[in-house]
Amino acid sequence: MTTLILLALAVVIGSGLFSGIEAALFSVPHSRVLLLKEQNKTGAAALADIKENPQKAIIVIVIANNIVNIVGSIFVGVVATNILGDAMIGIVSALLTFFIIIFGEILPKTIGENNSEKIGLLVSRPLTVAIKIFSPLVWLLEQLTKRFSVIRKVVSEEELHMLSELGHLEGSIEEDERDLIQRVFTLNDITARDIMTPRRMMVGFQVDATLTDARDEIFELTNSRLPVYGEDYDDILGLCYRRDLLIALAKDEDNRTIKSFMHDVLYVGENMRVDDLLQLFLKRREHIAIVKDEFEGTSGLVTLEDVLEQLVGEIVDETDEIVDTREEAKREADESDLIVEDSLESVTTP
Repeated sequence: MTTLILLALAVVIGSGLFSGIEAALFSVPHSRVLLLKEQNKTGAAALADIKENPQKAIIVIVIANNIVNIVGSIFVGVVATNILGDAMIGIVSALLTFFIIIFGEILPKTIGENNSEKIGLLVSRPLTVAIKIFSPLVWLLEQLTKRFSVIRKVVSEEELHMLSELGHLEGSIEEDERDLIQRVFTLNDITARDIMTPRRMMVGFQVDATLTDARDEIFELTNSRLPVYGEDYDDILGLCYRRDLLIALAKDEDNRTIKSFMHDVLYVGENMRVDDLLQLFLKRREHIAIVKDEFEGTSGLVTLEDVLEQLVGEIVDETDEIVDTREEAKREADESDLIVEDSLESVTTP
């Protein structure tokens, strides 16, 4: 019985070993391997060679795994028959299959994926030796499978991060170029609400106001596009161009209303991702959008410039104020919260 248990255990461990190695080798990103190779990590060069031509490694691992599973199962079956008799062979086979699936496939592959870098560096050299030893068989199977297998290289977000970092270390990519590449991948983690100018910081014109009524604001404001509202800022009707208002004032058209200059405006939800927002701006050729909350109230406004600033940093031109309106609004909100908390404490304190 001890022989049977040890033999079955050897089959499960052997199967798990090769399954874990397979998962580890093909989970570690190629770009990460190249970075480790640049840092002269032990085993990184061999691992890089394997990643360059994974077909040979796959063949060796699959052959070894099948030898363990098939030959091992045969021996287990023979030993089980001798010890337990033919009646128990079905139960033994079922139990062995169960343990191979759980402890020889699922669990080892999970461990391999979670520790892909360490395992990959550890086994890359022995695996390279095995590939050389079995090179005739590997070559034959490689020729047989080459026509039926198409390896598609899919570059993940993590790999692009690694590649940009590697390019920077090698000097082929400047630091600002690397930062730009890495910032692109943050756009799908940011929403319109995160980058908008909040409602309390918005400036615009009432739709029925005349140029005479709005004259001072027209000259004081530097925004090129301004929202037009009805009763309040929850009722945004469109937008107007400050340039058109200035031209009209220059022509002494002071009695014209803001409504006569109004254009359609784009509306977006506050949970729209910034990468989707950028695509929408480009598709619609718009530069500004009104951000709506879940109750169709106005949360704020967002511009194409706000989106681009997520890529290149704060954009300040000759007409911009240095103060970031979003940061200013956040600061005011924090101060308001502190005032409310102090007021509550003073009320509750005896």
